[in-house]
Amino acid sequence: MKNDLEAFWMPFAANRQFKKNPRMIVGANGMHYSTSEGKKVLDGTAGLWCCNAGHARPRNTEAVLRQVVELD
Repeated sequence: MKNDLEAFWMPFAANRQFKKNPRMIVGANGMHYSTSEGKKVLDGTAGLWCCNAGHARPRNTEAVLRQVVELD
C-alpha cells in the first residue's frame, strides 16, 4: 500500500519532488538512517537541532530507560 502524502507539507523539502518519489526513513543506528529500500543515509543534519550523539547508542538508551523508570 502506498502512503498518501497529500495532506502533508514538509518544511525542509521540495514537496512536489518528495511526494513524487519519497525517501522514507524507517530506522537509525549510529550515524546513519535506514531507508525502506535498505539503504544507509548519513545523518548529516543531527547537529542542527540536537546533540549529534548518534542513534540507538546503548549508553544513551540505558540512561533514558533509567530516567523513565524513575519518573516518566
